[in-house]
Amino acid sequence: MLARLTFLLALAAAPLAQAQEPSPATAEQIASARAIAARLIRDAGAEGIFVDKTTGASAEVEHLASGLRCTFSGGPNDRIAVFPSGGGLPRGDDVGCTSYDEALDIDLSFYATRYRPLPSEAAVVADASRAITQRFGDAMPFTGESASVSGEGRTPPLFAGFKVLIQGQPKLTLVLVSHRGEWGFKARATGPYEDALGVSLYASILFEAALEPRQTD
Repeated sequence: MLARLTFLLALAAAPLAQAQEPSPATAEQIASARAIAARLIRDAGAEGIFVDKTTGASAEVEHLASGLRCTFSGGPNDRIAVFPSGGGLPRGDDVGCTSYDEALDIDLSFYATRYRPLPSEAAVVADASRAITQRFGDAMPFTGESASVSGEGRTPPLFAGFKVLIQGQPKLTLVLVSHRGEWGFKARATGPYEDALGVSLYASILFEAALEPRQTD
């Protein structure tokens, strides 16, 4: 974890748009990643809602309406979700994506929702915190050191974290919330509690990278 954490700290000092492409990919790697992106979009029935934006060795998709970008390694836990319409939200206005870093044992999910009206970031964090404590009866608020990353001129996302037990192992599970315009964005991450700082840094870097505005591809 320490070596990967050092790598992530280096990424934090680099432009976020470059954060997930540390070295050039081969044509074969790009083709394989594009096939993964196409499969994930197809499996979610998300054609026209997400599009393939892969340019490197990792599959990358973009939610057209919000601009949220998600990257995937092609693991069995990778998925895109288009949640059922509810509360008057049109289909495609409530979406998510999930990935799992096996080397770090970190689950990471991003969500984009165009609420009407848009609740405060604090309200979304409070709602997510209630869901965590309801799911994990032994959840304890996390008060240790955590990391936060934000783009230039942007306010860091709101953060809440909890220590929980999953299959007998202590984990940090956290939520990050950031509103951009009419969209509410949320990240949920869960990883080893003994590496809480690394888990929060990993989630924060990738969350901000997912929201970073891109030039036209």
